[in-house]
Amino acid sequence: MKIGILGNNKSVLAFGALGVETFGVSNKEELLLAIENIKASELAILLISEEIAQSFNAEIQGLFQQTLPACLVIPGINKDSSKAREGLKKILERALGSENFIN
Repeated sequence: MKIGILGNNKSVLAFGALGVETFGVSNKEELLLAIENIKASELAILLISEEIAQSFNAEIQGLFQQTLPACLVIPGINKDSSKAREGLKKILERALGSENFIN
């Protein structure tokens, strides 16, 4: 199972050291190229930084329509946002069947 991360160039660097396939972008052209590479890859899970999800929402919507990779928006490193955290919480609630296991 391959995992990838789509985010700004700086935020994806550490994930590469962990064996995660990184797709660092800084503008729309790089994002569109990264999306084509993601679609051609055999990723099972794609983590998308919240910053990219907010800045390029229309461009990444096609990724969420595919069966694979399963896309998950994660909180960014630069700011604390409850939107990505709430999304993660809902996924965990569905997976665990209860919110009692989540802090």
